[in-house]
Amino acid sequence: MNPEATRLFTPLIKDMRATKTKYEGIQQQLVEVLLHEMVRKVVMEITDTAKFTINILKRNLFERTADVGYLATDVEIVHFLRLSGNEADQEQIDRQAAIIKKRLLDYQYEYTVYNDILIIDLDGHVRANFDENNPVSFSNDPLLAETQAIGTRNHSGEDKFIETFRATDLRPGLGDVLMYSQKIEDPETLKSLGTLCLCFDFADEMQKIFSDLVKGDENIIAGVLDRNGSVIASSQPSILSSGMKIQVNLEAEFSFHAINGMQYLARTVATDGYQGFYGLTWYGVAMIEVGKAFSGAGKEGCNPPVIARLQNMSHELTAVKRSSDELLDDMKIDGINGKIQAQVFSAKPFVEVLEFIDNIGLEIDRLCLTVIENLQRIVVTSRFNEVQFRAFQGNNIADRNLYERANDVCWWALNPLFRRLLAGHLNSGIRDEERRQLTESLQYINNLYTPYLRLVLADPDGIVLAVSNPPNEVEERFIEDALPREQEFVGMRLENTLVSQAIKLGSKKDYCVSAFEPTILYGNRPTYIYSTAVRAPDNEGKVVGVIQIVFDSEPQFQDMLEGILPKDANGQSREGCFALFVDKERNIIASTSTSYPAGSQLDLDSRYFSMNNGERRSSIVEIGSISYIVGLQCSNGYREYKRTDRYKNDVLCIIFLPTDS
Repeated sequence: MNPEATRLFTPLIKDMRATKTKYEGIQQQLVEVLLHEMVRKVVMEITDTAKFTINILKRNLFERTADVGYLATDVEIVHFLRLSGNEADQEQIDRQAAIIKKRLLDYQYEYTVYNDILIIDLDGHVRANFDENNPVSFSNDPLLAETQAIGTRNHSGEDKFIETFRATDLRPGLGDVLMYSQKIEDPETLKSLGTLCLCFDFADEMQKIFSDLVKGDENIIAGVLDRNGSVIASSQPSILSSGMKIQVNLEAEFSFHAINGMQYLARTVATDGYQGFYGLTWYGVAMIEVGKAFSGAGKEGCNPPVIARLQNMSHELTAVKRSSDELLDDMKIDGINGKIQAQVFSAKPFVEVLEFIDNIGLEIDRLCLTVIENLQRIVVTSRFNEVQFRAFQGNNIADRNLYERANDVCWWALNPLFRRLLAGHLNSGIRDEERRQLTESLQYINNLYTPYLRLVLADPDGIVLAVSNPPNEVEERFIEDALPREQEFVGMRLENTLVSQAIKLGSKKDYCVSAFEPTILYGNRPTYIYSTAVRAPDNEGKVVGVIQIVFDSEPQFQDMLEGILPKDANGQSREGCFALFVDKERNIIASTSTSYPAGSQLDLDSRYFSMNNGERRSSIVEIGSISYIVGLQCSNGYREYKRTDRYKNDVLCIIFLPTDS
């Protein structure tokens, strides 16, 4: 070749070699980003599943700790054990035992999470329980002595109950049983009378949790481990079987486990607790078979326009695309320079080589675009799945919480003291001492059940007879300073709509709920009030008053929504994201954003407000100048709540995640 041509072509050849090196580097980057995003997507999904499993269970069990404390002081149960201890007439004891069994069945009707409740005297004899299939009449379980050893009058903040999960002769032949036990005392003498044991239907509750999870991804297996890593519940017992040991490593982002010759990617997490309650040391675990974890990556149905709008969601992908574009620019410049110089020296073969390189450049461009688009699809699908799942979590938590509220109001309306004194009030009015008794009883309940700001008892005309003050740990806030507070509600007339609805309810098993609207009982802020009729003790057809319980919606809903916000690598809520509870009339019930306060309206496309119960969606919306990935789920109720109890209140949980987050 002409020496001059050699001199001119040498730098060009070096540039082309450098371009080849850059291309190899981009290939490596693409492989690394592909692996990172695929693994990240799967790990995020199993982590969310494991967290949901253990946290939703612990939220449920927190409610049980209040139940056992309240029922252990039940007047009828105390009276029954007094009779038994005083060796009263056996016929009288039997009559009272029948009353207690009916009362326990009434309790179980409201709180369907229990499969038995046992009342046991100091000698270990089972005096009453409602499960006719449980043959127990006497127990030697050391749990009884352990429960009796706990003082119920201390104010140190220590638990007055015991939570156990193991086999027991109180539920023979059923294997491990989850129980909450507390001492029953005579309130006058402070002497112990016996032990109350609430038996939680653990298997049924876990089946309901797993059933909800399967609607998200049936390939993910979820479970609960005890402190030693032994499986105590699993969504697929044929794979993750009871008693199987799983190594608990809370620091690892993920781990691999070989089960039945298959490899599984797994994540184990601890509970976040709920209102200071952690309970027994249990862990959530979720896993997915490796082959299924990655077989569908990048194949989900995100259309190209959506992907194009979200092309900058992954900073790593953006960097690779930039490098690819720079590489192609370099190749084009090399090609143009080469062709010019080839024409000068009439190096036709070299021109053909350069044209071939141009074609290679186009192929590289197409290859890079295809790979990057697939990677973008993985990233976008991951975000879509995440916000959908978190929206489902929000409604699931809310429905479970409000299920308890509906149960509470129906059960407390059966309080013998409330029924007796309100019935007496219809004939002769209420004395100061009787009002004091009502107030003390309401306050005792409210201090145990802090999701309420206050509890109210009123006569059939809606005149308030007694009210509890907000518990010490519950903050009361007002729209105006002049609004009534604490005992100032006594003597006031309640708003008529809810009172009228409660009085007209057909039975003690029915309840009603206010619209989510401002009420004087909540400082003129919007909330839900649950209510039912209080009925005469000797005539359930006769209404003697109403009870209203005021849900402390602001902090309760805020806690639920804050907990489901998408998190960054440091566990902090991603910048710019927010969550809402919204009804189908577009009214915002709760929000994590000051721009969308409770009581205001949400301007969102009408198609989202026609979703069916349990339906999940994800989409892209523009609000102002910001583009969001949005995940939505329409509430589906829990157990009988909002499913078979005739209460209709569809709520959307909506997660907004900025596309550049």
